[in-house]
Amino acid sequence: MAETPRQQEGLQRVQIGLTGLAGVVLLVGLANIVIDKARIDDPSVPPPTVPTLDVNAVAPKEPLAELGVQPAPEQAPIVPDLQPDPNLKKPMDREIPPASR
Repeated sequence: MAETPRQQEGLQRVQIGLTGLAGVVLLVGLANIVIDKARIDDPSVPPPTVPTLDVNAVAPKEPLAELGVQPAPEQAPIVPDLQPDPNLKKPMDREIPPASR
């Protein structure tokens, strides 16, 4: 089966694209390794710590309030019951006095 020049050109483009993609993936991986090594070797950065569980620790009741995302229940503003406007029961249209017609 003889390949036409157009098919050969398409195959070559696919090969070049895949080679370029593999090169980019390798460069990103290498950069990630170098950055991780630099973080580990940096003396100013303290080593990562693992949080320990305290046996006597009490679970927070309002974790969002402790983080400041949501106001605590005792800080929540209290809205009084809303009363409807007493003017709503009156007719909205006024009667025009006969003298001004």
